[in-house]
Amino acid sequence: MAGAVLVTGGLGYVGRHLVSALAERGDRVISYNRDYAEGSPSGVEFVQGELYDIPRLVDTFSRHEVDRVIHTAAMSHPDLSIDLPITTFTANVEGSLHLFEAARMADVKRIVNFSSECAYGNVDGPVTEDSSLHPTTPYGVTKVTTELLSGVYNDLYGRDIISLRVTEVYGPGNRMPEILRDIIRPAFEGESFVMETGGDHGFHFVHVRDVARAAILAADCVRRERSVFNITGGSQVTLSQAGEMIGDLIPGARIEIGPGFWHLDRQGPWDISAAARDLGFKPEYPLERGLPEYVEWLREHEY
Repeated sequence: MAGAVLVTGGLGYVGRHLVSALAERGDRVISYNRDYAEGSPSGVEFVQGELYDIPRLVDTFSRHEVDRVIHTAAMSHPDLSIDLPITTFTANVEGSLHLFEAARMADVKRIVNFSSECAYGNVDGPVTEDSSLHPTTPYGVTKVTTELLSGVYNDLYGRDIISLRVTEVYGPGNRMPEILRDIIRPAFEGESFVMETGGDHGFHFVHVRDVARAAILAADCVRRERSVFNITGGSQVTLSQAGEMIGDLIPGARIEIGPGFWHLDRQGPWDISAAARDLGFKPEYPLERGLPEYVEWLREHEY
């Protein structure tokens, strides 16, 4: 019998989509979370535990014959990290370190580590995996740090950790701050969305299903030329262009976004050819496909 896949943060936004996708294809899935969960979806078992609890992790790895880990658990927003730098560093860096060490003790080699576009900071395009890293927030620093730790564990301890630098995730069920939802929701309530500046800011939106699929491809891949990959939805759009797309999908929507840039990192177009070559990843939900679906979802759901 094939080993199980353990997803840290399986109750989180990306984690829920990952657990569902893995279970649907027949994997045995362990959803590892600090919060308690009930129920027994087919092929999924919930385990409550902290990333800091190495004995709990090692026991879980061994008892369930885990051979791959997809690590999504984190404090996962750059703006939040500005207010909570110590909490963010403790959760993201120390939590990841404990997970890597537990994997070493249990001889689990393959880990997919979630990094972020925030690792780059402000960078001109084309943005490749070899572009310089200059994070501008505590969150971005934590992501660079977990990538460096991954490299050390690969080189010194024979692990096989792959890091995915993921851009702005959107799609059904996202409770975190998310600009597309912020624009869409007022239109359904007959209200205007107004931003004085930010229309020229470029975004690389990526659908949550594509993120989940990229993580699964990374967990499964046999040969590759690198251990860090860019993951995006395939194109860059300005915030004004995104607003226009939403306006076309919701007749009567009042969307006003002024020129200029937002407070987030300014980045040029991304290159995802390495992920295509080594992982077989190509986005299946470009914004032209994913955004109409998201609009319809938000007609019936708050998030």
